[in-house]
Amino acid sequence: MRRRKFVGLLAWAMSGVLISTVHAAVPQAKGLFPRGGQVGSTVEVTVDGKLAKGDQIQSDRAGVSGEITEDGTKATITIADSAAPGLYWLRFFNAEGAASPVPFVVGRLPEVAEAEPNATPDKAQALTESSVINGKLSESADTDVFSITVPAGRTLVAAVDANWRLGSPVDPVMQVLNTEGVVLTQVDDDRGFDPLIAWPCEQQTTLLVRLFGFPAAPNSSIRFANSADYVYRLTLTTDVWPNHLLPSAAQSGQDTSLKLAGWNVPEDLQSIAATALAADAPPSEQAEFAHSNLPVEVPLQRVAHSVLTATEPCDQAMPLQVTEKPVTVCGVIDQNGDEDSIQLNVSKGEKLVFRVASRVDGHALDAVLRIFDQDGKLLSESDDASRDVFDPVAKFTAKADGPIRVSITDRFGLGDWRFAYRLHIEPLEPTITATLKADNFVLTPGKPLEVPVTIARNDGFSEEVEFTATGLPEGVTCEAVKSAAKGDTSKAVTLKLTASETVSASTGRIQIVGRWGESGKVTATADLSGGQVKLTSPWLTVLAPAKKDEGKPEEKKDADKKE
Repeated sequence: MRRRKFVGLLAWAMSGVLISTVHAAVPQAKGLFPRGGQVGSTVEVTVDGKLAKGDQIQSDRAGVSGEITEDGTKATITIADSAAPGLYWLRFFNAEGAASPVPFVVGRLPEVAEAEPNATPDKAQALTESSVINGKLSESADTDVFSITVPAGRTLVAAVDANWRLGSPVDPVMQVLNTEGVVLTQVDDDRGFDPLIAWPCEQQTTLLVRLFGFPAAPNSSIRFANSADYVYRLTLTTDVWPNHLLPSAAQSGQDTSLKLAGWNVPEDLQSIAATALAADAPPSEQAEFAHSNLPVEVPLQRVAHSVLTATEPCDQAMPLQVTEKPVTVCGVIDQNGDEDSIQLNVSKGEKLVFRVASRVDGHALDAVLRIFDQDGKLLSESDDASRDVFDPVAKFTAKADGPIRVSITDRFGLGDWRFAYRLHIEPLEPTITATLKADNFVLTPGKPLEVPVTIARNDGFSEEVEFTATGLPEGVTCEAVKSAAKGDTSKAVTLKLTASETVSASTGRIQIVGRWGESGKVTATADLSGGQVKLTSPWLTVLAPAKKDEGKPEEKKDADKKE
């Protein structure tokens, strides 16, 4: 399976923090170990980088906080009882600047540290309960083996979290073995490069799980790989483990009845009433649904329009009828050769965009989207939206009035209850995106800070857009810059931030925003995790003004000579 793209919008609060002006090196943090913890716990993590006493930590979401240890080599991460399971981003900063955010996962299962030696079946690390193991494939030709007893009638779920969300540069491979060391099954990829195995047991059974890896970026070597940054989180559980919700989208402000699909799901959890989708909760490309009886979060997207569920029969003979647009259709390609069909009426010249979301949620469906006219003639086909986006997108202009049929299948004709998808059907409208080259900036008083913004105008977007920075601390200003519909500024602009001579040193989140018309708005984003996450609020550090009596070095020398 090819690498998938996970896109999420981080709605970070824009609150500046006044800080001391003690000079120190800018924090460096490439990653953490362990890279997660249990709700209601305190975790001591080792930081891959360089920190100092006095550095600070800020999380993108409420419920997680942290402090640097006295020696500056580690950090203590506190996870509140109220923290929701999911992916958090932690930023290390001080008065001189900030490091890029690093991922940290919160869950409800107990956390266990990998204990060497555990490279062979006879030295397997034994687990007494469902747990998350924090480990590294750091030794030469390293393999890690664990054992767990599965009760009768339960399924062992073994799920690796490494490359897909955490950015660990490893391509893990996982096997399930019996106690004699015989390999029962092997999985290389499931969620991107990260494997998942579900092994049902009719009788109480002790199983072994073996993990090893190769470089995520292939090289000429043909052997197990190892590295200090081959960090993983391995979940071994015989309890409930969710795969998806149906529907996997909900209209903001509407109570929604959800069906939970997964492993070891008790009857009282198979249907969930979601009442947490408040009317004022903004629609987003990606959201998470948390339940007190689930160990991890489940994807649930908020939308501003109606949601339909494609239930069988939903084929060419009896397609799901869509009577309004925009709409989101949620379904499952649940068996080999399955095809879900949706029918809707269009008007000549009407422009629509069809977007499938499946890989973005970690599902195995390699979706193909096809559009047919009422006579069955193929009008459009889409597989991957782009080289790095493996869910299809189709832009469509109707050539005649009448019905069209949209079909979703798997590229290889496969199907399974895990092959869930969302199909978004919306009017095709001109859009604009704005991208930043960095996720943090440093402003020195007396020296303007230039912030370049790259602009992409899509589907005929031709508005003049005015860009500026918002959430700036007191004493910092930004002059608005216009991006014209044509010419050089249509593709890029540069903002200039300046600080007054009396500005106070501070640090915090800002936003770069473009506006047009009465309500048009675009927020510039910066890429995180190799472009898989879009950060909407970059970090700004405002340095303290130089003291007037310090002067320039040569001026101080002249003054000393005169004295």
